[in-house]
Amino acid sequence: MIFGIGVDVLEAARIKKVLARFGDHFVERLLMPAEREQLARTKRPERFLAMRFAAKEAIVKAMGTGFAHGIWIRDVGVVQNAWGRPEVAYSPRGEKVRRKLGIGGGHVTLTDEAGLIVAVAVLETAPKQPAKKKAKSRKARR
Repeated sequence: MIFGIGVDVLEAARIKKVLARFGDHFVERLLMPAEREQLARTKRPERFLAMRFAAKEAIVKAMGTGFAHGIWIRDVGVVQNAWGRPEVAYSPRGEKVRRKLGIGGGHVTLTDEAGLIVAVAVLETAPKQPAKKKAKSRKARR
C-alpha cells in the first residue's frame, strides 16, 4: 500500500548559483556521506546536486513531514545501486522517523530536461508485524 507520493521540480540554475556562492559548505550541509562519495565520482556535479536536492524534497513530501518533525535535509537521500538505479536512503535519525511513521520501502525517479530537474518519490506502508502471542503461564497450562 502507498504511504505517500512526493514530487519536486527545480531549476538547475538555482543550485548552480548556490554552489557558486557557498561551495563545499553547501555540499556538506546537503549530502549524506554515501551521496558525497558518489558526488566525488560524477562528471557533472551541479546536475548531481540539483537532482539530490529535488529528490530530498520529494521524499519528505511523500513522508508528510517536510524538513520538520525530526527530519533534516541530510536525514534522507538518494544513492545509486550497482546498476545505477536511484534508491531512497536514510540517516540513522531518518530511519527512526521512517519506522515511527510506518514507512516501508521507497522508490524515487529523477529526470532533467531543458534546465529543469524533476523528482518523484513513492513510499510504501511498512508491512504489519504479526501480533505476538502471549505465553501462557504455568498455571494456565496445567
